[in-house]
Amino acid sequence: MMGVKGLPATYGGVEKHTEELSTRLAARKHKVAVYCRSHYSVDGHQYKGVTLIRIPTIRQKHVEMITHSLLSSLHFLISDNNVDIIHIQSIDPAIIAFISKIKTKVVVTSHGWAYKTHNWNKSILFFSRLAEKNFTIIPNCRIVVSKTLKKYYESIYPGEYNYIPNGVEIPDLNKYRSINFELPMKNNIKKSLHLYQDNYLLCVSRILPNKGLDILVEAWKNVKTDKQLLIVGGSSYEDNYRKFLEKNADERTYFVDYRYGRELKMLYANAYLTIMPSCVEGMSFTLLESMSFSKCVVYSNIPENREVVDNCGIPFIVNNSSDLSEKIKLALSDHQLCFQLGSRGLGKAKNEYSWDQVVEKTEKLYNSLYI
Repeated sequence: MMGVKGLPATYGGVEKHTEELSTRLAARKHKVAVYCRSHYSVDGHQYKGVTLIRIPTIRQKHVEMITHSLLSSLHFLISDNNVDIIHIQSIDPAIIAFISKIKTKVVVTSHGWAYKTHNWNKSILFFSRLAEKNFTIIPNCRIVVSKTLKKYYESIYPGEYNYIPNGVEIPDLNKYRSINFELPMKNNIKKSLHLYQDNYLLCVSRILPNKGLDILVEAWKNVKTDKQLLIVGGSSYEDNYRKFLEKNADERTYFVDYRYGRELKMLYANAYLTIMPSCVEGMSFTLLESMSFSKCVVYSNIPENREVVDNCGIPFIVNNSSDLSEKIKLALSDHQLCFQLGSRGLGKAKNEYSWDQVVEKTEKLYNSLYI
């Protein structure tokens, strides 16, 4: 697999998807390797049965991905190996999928709208659109993670697109629920936050303009409550946007950087609800994780979010801070409604977004290339 930052996954939905898929395939006795950016992945050559191939790259916003993808492809091309399938995760790296196809079968997964997720200049936008075009014609097999993406590609580029969504692990909620707990802080005036169950709202998101966090910060100012708002996440290249958010946020809003493992699970398990204000998504892991923790989600009504949450949350009009304020107020005023929606979401996560189903469908597609 290539086209990702690496393993183990810290930030990045594509990385989470790749980790779950690759390690589960390895557990099924497949030989799996993942090309990793040397600055992202831990030292070592193995992770849960998956071989890690660490390749350097140029750490700059517009060239990091393509540099790593190119070097990975060339490394694969000249290596003495016997590989049945190269699986490229994300569309942008697919711009050079033809290199890997010289040697083996190629599968590409579209995780979202690559050229819609950043305010890129015209030249970068051109290459991103070219990558999308290559995704539709070069791979031996194409996968999309949402039905919305499938409809889009089928309407613009006729062909076969296999729908295989992201998955989610259903946690043992009792392991992570707590009446109160301390959350250590980094680069903040407070050394730690003392959090109480149901006394904060949670937004887990990368700090990017397309995630709608400015809409959330503005909406939160108009919500009268003693609860806190926690925005959990960060970004490598959007420091100015984060500074803008921090400057405009009120004193009840805390930016707590990336959290992983038990800390993140504690945050989900004890939140009153979660908020997803994004303007653009492919298929959000945050939505799935919120549902797996039986949380009501207040979410922007873009098609990709509606597809996942359906009737298990409270939608608001995308980019509309006033409507978001009203929906948060509704959720805060009706605990029973939040409980019912959260329970419904947990049921949907269990029934429709199992990682076992994801792996089985992917394995079946791999096998179909050699029948």
